[in-house]
Amino acid sequence: MTAGPEAGAPPPVRDQVALVTGGGAGIGRACVERLAASGVHVMLIDRNPTRAADLAAAIGRCGGDVGVVVGDATEEGVVVDAVETTLDRWGRLDILVTCAGGFSGAGPLPDVGLDEWNDLITANLTATFLACRAVVPAMRRRRYGRIVTVASMAARTALPQAAHPYSAAKAAVVGLTRQVALEVAADGVTVNAVAPGVVLSPRVERRGPEFLAEVARVTPMRRAGTPEEVAAAICFLAGPDAGYITGATLDVNGGRFMG
Repeated sequence: MTAGPEAGAPPPVRDQVALVTGGGAGIGRACVERLAASGVHVMLIDRNPTRAADLAAAIGRCGGDVGVVVGDATEEGVVVDAVETTLDRWGRLDILVTCAGGFSGAGPLPDVGLDEWNDLITANLTATFLACRAVVPAMRRRRYGRIVTVASMAARTALPQAAHPYSAAKAAVVGLTRQVALEVAADGVTVNAVAPGVVLSPRVERRGPEFLAEVARVTPMRRAGTPEEVAAAICFLAGPDAGYITGATLDVNGGRFMG
């Protein structure tokens, strides 16, 4: 691979444009809120139209600029439409954050059905692949971009409460992140992953107090994380100060895994 012309300088933060998949809840919502508060224009993809519209309206009342594409980030047409809508509205795309994904339970390997396997691989890995593939051409044209994928502590170490396909998918997200980082490094585009531990998202809170007590017991910081703490790490990697970091995975897990 030969390097092209020198990569572009980071645009002013208030001129930047971000796309956040899974942006309506949890870590995705915290990312949308943090980016918008810093002046970044944000397009979010979310399957829940009411949740997404309410978030965009709330941020708008505070002076932020957020657009919404309702749909499933595992569908190629939805992702392509979101990128085209973003470029039509703001003329550029500087940041991608891939928060779409997750899982609802875990069990022993013999109990994992093929449908469950395919669903979780699609939700966590395919969604990340589709988003990365869709934004890279626009970032290359401007010689600037920040891609931050959301992996998991389950990608970094085996966990008793993680689903097998989820762990496999998130480990693959880390591998994909490194490969894309290598491919676009000479084009001024950085690609990094964040690997959160257990975070107090609505999905996690529904697992109940006993689960959260066990998380606190096995975590050196004696608590679960917050979406806002993970969003802070993501937004650092998405910002101009992380310009010489690419292909890295940042662990945000309260010390539970130290790689």
